[in-house]
Amino acid sequence: MKDAPAGAMPRAAHGLVRAIVPEAWRARLNYHLIGEPAVIKSELRGLSGAPWRRFAGSRSTARMTERVIEIPWVLSRIHDDRRVLDIGSAYAAPVFLQRLSSMGIAELHGVDLSRRPVKGIRMTRADVRHMPFPDASFDLVLCVSTLEHIGLDNAGYGVEAERQATGDLQALTEIRRVLAPAGRLLITVPYGRAEDHGWFKQYDRVGWTALIQEAAFYPEEEAFFKYGPQGWAAIDDAAQLASSGYGELGAPAATGVLCADLRPRRAA
Repeated sequence: MKDAPAGAMPRAAHGLVRAIVPEAWRARLNYHLIGEPAVIKSELRGLSGAPWRRFAGSRSTARMTERVIEIPWVLSRIHDDRRVLDIGSAYAAPVFLQRLSSMGIAELHGVDLSRRPVKGIRMTRADVRHMPFPDASFDLVLCVSTLEHIGLDNAGYGVEAERQATGDLQALTEIRRVLAPAGRLLITVPYGRAEDHGWFKQYDRVGWTALIQEAAFYPEEEAFFKYGPQGWAAIDDAAQLASSGYGELGAPAATGVLCADLRPRRAA
């Protein structure tokens, strides 16, 4: 019998994992088993100061989560920002946290419902919908695959918070409050067909556009990526994601992702 490919599990073992590992943690387990950190580190080593837009070369990212897109996309767009806040730091990918904390940011803060400490980041335990920071505290806010969980069932992450159907809107409104008038929000979300999975939601074009407009943001930049047989690839037309569902096509998590640079709308 041939050895299984690196990161692969026998079917019986895979079934056992699905039976005993909470759904919220399966993508994280796969992240380590499949070798995503090595791919992400390779992309980060290749950053040259320009915004990351696509993978260097033609490597396959099949069976990998959207983190291989989100992390280099977001980190490549941090430059001379002095006051930075990361939303949901406690359970962020270690490779993301390590790179972020080594960037020489003068004031690097994190906020999370969890009490877990994060090395190199000044953590505050708080609900993103009610943060204990003064108005206009930050030049840049980062929100990597976190908004879609706010107001939903977070028990899989060991925390409890008020359930709220409009939790994402309340969070964006609060983020706008703590952003400086000329600040930026770098954010990523699962994107495609509108879905509610109980512990997170996936956004479609109509829902996402309405959400950021109501929260008084506008997109300075948007980038869309689609999962296929060879893994992830950038696409020019977001309409290609209209039918993309979470966990389809053999993907361990999303099959579509939106990365955006949002700016606060100025009051009329």
